[in-house]
Amino acid sequence: MKTKAVILVLVMVALALAAVACTSSRETPAASTQSATTPPASATPSTPPASTKPGVDVAASVGPGGAEVSVDVTVPAPEGIFAQSAAALAALQSYRFTTTFSFVGEDGGKPESGKPGPGKPESGSVEVRGAVAAPDRQRMTWKDLETGKEFGLLRVGGRAWILDGTEWTAVPILAADAASQAVLVYIPAMSWGNFAEGMKATATYVGSEVVNGISARHYASTYRGWSEFWEGEITDAAADVWIADAGYPVRYRFTASGVDKDGNRGLLLWSMELTDVNAPVSIDAPQ
Repeated sequence: MKTKAVILVLVMVALALAAVACTSSRETPAASTQSATTPPASATPSTPPASTKPGVDVAASVGPGGAEVSVDVTVPAPEGIFAQSAAALAALQSYRFTTTFSFVGEDGGKPESGKPGPGKPESGSVEVRGAVAAPDRQRMTWKDLETGKEFGLLRVGGRAWILDGTEWTAVPILAADAASQAVLVYIPAMSWGNFAEGMKATATYVGSEVVNGISARHYASTYRGWSEFWEGEITDAAADVWIADAGYPVRYRFTASGVDKDGNRGLLLWSMELTDVNAPVSIDAPQ
């Protein structure tokens, strides 16, 4: 009888131990799952290595979570940009331009925003406005800023007209070419190629800006080759050029202190603005 009691007790103890073991095995996966949600130390994002690509600056920036990361900032090389800019300008289907060249005496104040200063422009100061529509339509007028006199030229295909006063007069193409020689240098399509070639060696990148509604890259330079078209001497020459992301010049601005051929001192400004790029431009023959 005692033997049966002992066996019964041993069986009950075995059953109790088995129940404890089963409970422990069911709780273990929960602990394992919790530890799996914690990322290992090696999964933390690391800072990417600095870029070694030419023409690229590596700038520090704050990424998600406040971590500092490296960001590649492309700085366009002026040599390539300027070398291609003349062809990009010639490839445009249409545009308008305004070019101003002014010499204002020392008492005239400094020119602002591409226009002559408050003083009276001296002899040789001119403003040229034009429009181009490919392949063979051009119109331009130029105004003597000293006297206020205006003159115009219009081309449509193989025909040409000259505006002197208020009337357009048909003239041979050769006559129109001769009449426009004095102001060809102020037409961007005629002069920009030489400017670009001279500036590319000294130009430095300033930054990205929006000019005349066009996204452009701003370059500064000490280029002074433009002064070859002026009879006088210059000092403190500076040049700023804005090249559109599409490659053509959308603005350039040359300034300097100067002394004209008569010994008068003053301030020189040569500026060009390009607008209405590839927009509809109507250039028709006079009625």
